[in-house]
Amino acid sequence: MADQAPFFIVGAGRSGTTLLRLILAGHSRLHIPPETWFLRPLVRDFPLTGALTQPQVERAIETMVRHERWPDMHLAADDLRRQAAALARPALVDLIDLVYHHLLNTSSRQRLGDKTPHYFAIVPELATLYPRAKFIHLVRDGRDVAISWIDAGWQRYYEPGFEWPAAIARLRMDRTAYPDRTLEVRYEDLVRHPAEVAQHICGFLGETFEPSMLGWQDRIELVAARDRHLHARLRQPLSDDAIAVWRHRLSTAECFAMEACLHRELVQSAYKLRFAARGWQPLFRLTAGLLRTLAPVLRHGIPYLQRRRMLPKRVYL
Repeated sequence: MADQAPFFIVGAGRSGTTLLRLILAGHSRLHIPPETWFLRPLVRDFPLTGALTQPQVERAIETMVRHERWPDMHLAADDLRRQAAALARPALVDLIDLVYHHLLNTSSRQRLGDKTPHYFAIVPELATLYPRAKFIHLVRDGRDVAISWIDAGWQRYYEPGFEWPAAIARLRMDRTAYPDRTLEVRYEDLVRHPAEVAQHICGFLGETFEPSMLGWQDRIELVAARDRHLHARLRQPLSDDAIAVWRHRLSTAECFAMEACLHRELVQSAYKLRFAARGWQPLFRLTAGLLRTLAPVLRHGIPYLQRRRMLPKRVYL
């Protein structure tokens, strides 16, 4: 019998986790709801094991229902409070399971996957809460991730909020700490060979591959309307055009700047550098240090100059 434990799809944002969600959501047994988000503050603020006190239960519930993503769960806050009140000495995982069970019950599926990319940062906590949970890390070339973040108006690759390097570091640790519970999936492989990758993931989860999973374009409505502008490519057939975007999008200077900031993780992830010679290393350090120092100025200065048409619309510095 297939495992009923939850699984988690994690990785830096803009790495293809939504595509993977739509593929897996085509499985007759699997339900992958909208991103939950509130587990991160929960595991930060409350004990992972043992019964919670009544004040802790009340605070944990408030953390969940006051989160901006809570409406996506389609569970009334008062209903959650009533269900929590009926539990005897609940632990944190019991409160989370109230939401997970609700999501499963409304889906008529048997197993839940949580696709909240930035949960890569709390994999150890999730592994404690769910000792049989499995973790699918989606990895994409950091240069393509950086381009996508900038196009979306998010942090630039030299700013502290850019999470791709941390996601790569977390994957390396998880492969050591949870070797049987961690699966690395490359975005590039998913685009080129979706059937083979889906079969591999199903094997990892102990599920049987279903060809209907590959009709992800019929499930675009699962993406929240507010986020669909970020995922316009999902309506198009998969193409190599989505791979190594940096090769035709970045100028030589922009590529050098990105590799200066991301080269360590790119090499660790077996992505080839354009500036691979060892002689570039001192200039890498200098460039990365300069960009990180100037990050607050660039954060405001680049859009300012773009609005005044003194810089092109797309600048990847």
